[in-house]
Amino acid sequence: MLYEGRQIYFGPKDDAKEFFTNLGFLCPDRQTTADFLTSLTNPAERIVRPGFETRAPRTPDEFEQAWRNSKEREQLMNDIAAFEEEYPLGGPSFDKFHQSRKAEKSPLVSEP
Repeated sequence: MLYEGRQIYFGPKDDAKEFFTNLGFLCPDRQTTADFLTSLTNPAERIVRPGFETRAPRTPDEFEQAWRNSKEREQLMNDIAAFEEEYPLGGPSFDKFHQSRKAEKSPLVSEP
C-alpha cells in the first residue's frame, strides 16, 4: 500500500486490516476491507479509534515510519531473505527452470 509514494504496508489485505486497526484506526462494521484500506490515505475519511488520538499516524511520513518499525515488516523481510537464500538468482533452481523452458519451446521430433 502506498501513501503519497511511501510504502505503508505490503502483504495480504486481511493482515493489512489487522495491522491498521492495531495502529489505532477503526473499520466500521459495514465497511469492506478494501474501502477501509483506501480510506486510510484520506484524512477526511479515516477514523481514529478512541484512545489513539495522539498515537495513530497522521502524515504519510508517520505511516511509513510505523510500517518500517513494525514486526510485520520485519517478518516480511525475513521471509524474503529466506526465499532468496533457498532460491538464489542464477542458482540451481534457475538452471532447472531455464532448461525446462528450453525443452518446452523446442519443436517436437516425430519419428518416421
